[in-house]
Amino acid sequence: MTDGDLRSRIRRHLEFVYPALPADGFVDDVLAAIGGDPADEVPDAGPRWDQRDIAVITYADSITEAGRVPMHTLGELLDDLTGDVVTVVHVLPFYPASSDGGFAVTDHRAVDPRLGSWEDIAALSDTYTVMADLVVNHVSADHRWMDQFCRGEMPGSRNLLTAEPEDDTSSVVRPRTTPLLREVETHDGPRLLWCTFSHDQIDLNFAEPEVLLDLLRTVACLVDAGVRWFRLDAIAYLWKELGTSCLNLPQTHEIVKLLRTLLDARCPGSVIITETNVPHDQNVAYWGAGDEAHLVYNFSLPPLVAHTMLSGSAVAMQQWLAQLEPPPAGTSYFNFIASHDGIGLRPVEGLLTDAQIFRLIAAAHSAGGTHSEFDTPAGPKAYELNVSLWDLFAGDRDALGVAQFLAAHTIMLSLAGIPAVYVHALLGTSSYWTPLSEPPRIVTDHGLPPVEQNKRTINRRKLTLDEAVDLLGAQDGVRRRVLVELVRRMLVRRGQPAFHPDSAQVSLDLGSRAFGVIRGGPQWDQTVVSVTNVSHSQLTIDIEVLSGLCPPGSAGAQFAHEGCVDLLDDQVYGPGSRASLTAGQTLWLCLEAERRAPALADRTAAPQR
Repeated sequence: MTDGDLRSRIRRHLEFVYPALPADGFVDDVLAAIGGDPADEVPDAGPRWDQRDIAVITYADSITEAGRVPMHTLGELLDDLTGDVVTVVHVLPFYPASSDGGFAVTDHRAVDPRLGSWEDIAALSDTYTVMADLVVNHVSADHRWMDQFCRGEMPGSRNLLTAEPEDDTSSVVRPRTTPLLREVETHDGPRLLWCTFSHDQIDLNFAEPEVLLDLLRTVACLVDAGVRWFRLDAIAYLWKELGTSCLNLPQTHEIVKLLRTLLDARCPGSVIITETNVPHDQNVAYWGAGDEAHLVYNFSLPPLVAHTMLSGSAVAMQQWLAQLEPPPAGTSYFNFIASHDGIGLRPVEGLLTDAQIFRLIAAAHSAGGTHSEFDTPAGPKAYELNVSLWDLFAGDRDALGVAQFLAAHTIMLSLAGIPAVYVHALLGTSSYWTPLSEPPRIVTDHGLPPVEQNKRTINRRKLTLDEAVDLLGAQDGVRRRVLVELVRRMLVRRGQPAFHPDSAQVSLDLGSRAFGVIRGGPQWDQTVVSVTNVSHSQLTIDIEVLSGLCPPGSAGAQFAHEGCVDLLDDQVYGPGSRASLTAGQTLWLCLEAERRAPALADRTAAPQR
């Protein structure tokens, strides 16, 4: 891409978003904000990922060591947990913030000194590919722009999104039931500010070009610190227009495209990830035509996996997988089943029935969690489950729950896309109000601690290193055994070309008691058939019948006369044999000739600063 090509593309993006502004001068402002020297010919960035890439999601201070700054030890602690299996680290917001687990940011271009410094981010990026948040929708009520707004000073007086008392906001879709507007006293009297998420999170006015330029300065700051993967937090809500839903508007998509254009020039090989907790078709729209996000969060996966394992039926998930369209070239899914947020329920609208969703909600409450709601014209509706994943599956420490917890992660590792594990799932952490050595206790919403009355805090526990060590050693070491086995399965996955994020994915209908998916194919010199017993009892699979369900001519179809081997336990199955699976057991089957050894990480393949 030459300088002329780049300027032309930027101009087209800006003319779409800001048609009333003279684009040429604005192009110069944009290039100055993003920094670097994009005038040179951009080299081919090469592949952005492969089957070796596995991400971990963590706060800088999810685990802390007494007397040491959290970011000084983050890499060491991750290595202690996973060896060198993990290649990508999503460090959740490390900026100064006032609430919401760091997502009410007071300064987007500073590191909270309690956590570390920009030098620590840069040091981490020498070992890992670092993923950081761009909190695009809002700033904290303690941000400097809020003070400027109240005093009638620039730029804050124009950069925050306001409303008038007579404005009709009834069409607005948002993920909360709190009042949308907050009244504040200003130099000019009372004003109403727009607050999509909370009254401590003030929405930004992207119709004001300075807001976009400030975002680009933040991007430049992150690039300079070695960040290469960029998570666009709550991006679906970026652009607002009265009379619309204010969700997924065309200007929002165009700004994502602009960021893609700029990062491709400023930082070749970088990755944009959109976080949009909305129904599936809206979510994957952020791939665009392959010109928007590189990765989208696979938000349908966590509730579908939870439903599958808890109900013992693979029907809903198998149907969902069968109708998935392949992503555009150069894009993929960011797969996860647990994170710092809850398990979203909007992404399974139309995929699960109301009764099935209600049973998930009941299971979360029974596991010591709760759920949150959002406003609709018909009244409040369930938005997400707020519960520790360990509690949801394995809180009682029984063999079935532990097997389901491990199976849920193994299904995620089997699917097309980049798998991401949450640090508190690795540790098997319980809800933050539960003593570490005890099973979860059932509470009501009124039992929420007064931290912020933020239900998401349930799964954002902070542990000392001693607590983490004790946790892994508690209850006869069941958590440690699960962690060791999960890491072993990650290692096995890393060695199999069939699990490349871009390899083909075919749904395999094995009935209600088993979940099946076929990965790979001739292009990858390997095919792996993944079969998980999601039922709550023993299951027998006939290898010849399984082979007959695979596409004719595929490697799986050859199992009937060549047999196969399970990559997870090295068990060999002859052509006429039967495999007996315990509840929660997964088989990764392939031809003996296509078996590959587990592969350790090669972090030198990660993008460097």
